[in-house]
Amino acid sequence: MQLYRGGIEDIINIYNIVKEFLKADVYGYKRYGNSLVFDFIESSSELPIDVHVVQRPGFYRVSRGFGFIHSSHSPKNLLYPFKQELFRVDQELNIKTLENSLKPVILFGIKPCDVAAINVFDKLFGNNFNPYYLNRRRSVVGIVVEECLNPGETCFCSTMGTGPDARNGFDLAFAKVDRDLVIFKAGSSLGEKIVAKANLQKASDDDVKRYEILLEEAKRKTNLGIGVEDIQTSLEKSITDVELWRKVSEKCVGCANCNMVCPTCFCSEIVDDVVGDEAVRIMQLIGCLSYTYGLVAGGHFRKELYTRYRHFILHKFVFYPKQIDLFGCVGCGRCTVWCPVGIDIRETVKTVASRYRG
Repeated sequence: MQLYRGGIEDIINIYNIVKEFLKADVYGYKRYGNSLVFDFIESSSELPIDVHVVQRPGFYRVSRGFGFIHSSHSPKNLLYPFKQELFRVDQELNIKTLENSLKPVILFGIKPCDVAAINVFDKLFGNNFNPYYLNRRRSVVGIVVEECLNPGETCFCSTMGTGPDARNGFDLAFAKVDRDLVIFKAGSSLGEKIVAKANLQKASDDDVKRYEILLEEAKRKTNLGIGVEDIQTSLEKSITDVELWRKVSEKCVGCANCNMVCPTCFCSEIVDDVVGDEAVRIMQLIGCLSYTYGLVAGGHFRKELYTRYRHFILHKFVFYPKQIDLFGCVGCGRCTVWCPVGIDIRETVKTVASRYRG
């Protein structure tokens, strides 16, 4: 794949190019107060170019610098909102169905793990035909990815095969080697057109070498040293080991933060509400770690907390592959960072694998 070179100013230039060329709204990571969110980007000044992120289990801090990773938000916030209205019924029983569609959208500066999560949703909802997701997904006319040459402490995308470099499902990718060198690569014909419009020059051998050195180091940092197939097999063997699952989940408080920040968690509940003279049906996310998730008319099918934590882990590494031939975990580490008690999903899978591998 041909690599191109540029600088920080070219990222800003490409933002302006895709916004004008595709006549679309740009969504991506932006600074909001002392945090970062995934939202509509009104101007290039909102891009997280001068942002540095420090993350570890139960800890996240944003400052000025040169090391943006990601935030608690992800493209899921746009494509599969936490709360969305499905339809309304008036007093004459007329039904108004909402399409939940968007104007044309460009996803800008999302991470390789975010792209992998979108691929998971495409498999889940494309095959089962979820019109609410598909209407929003079809609005995406371009994807620009920022590769991670400076991954977070909790990231393990290399193990999951989802990063730190962009591999598929994108139009253009860029990687910040330093403030004077940014490497670009096209992932589609649209990406090639953007490269041409930006007048990017081909990267020199020295440019490529500097990029590859940092990329290999990023891959090393984000590798758990365990094959993902070993993780899957070990977890499947551990299902009946109640003692083990009680142990690894003993700190869990059942808050479902992990579900909310996970870019592939999609479990939802349907609620009805009255707004004025209309009844409204709403679909909203609910976490499988929360107590109410398993509370049904016939009782509670996962009353003990360890069973809910076990299900969360097994769903990502065992059940997803059986359903769609993709892992539900993309190695972004959000569940670890935003856990209030710092439960580390990497330590969970390592603990299980150490007992059941081989």
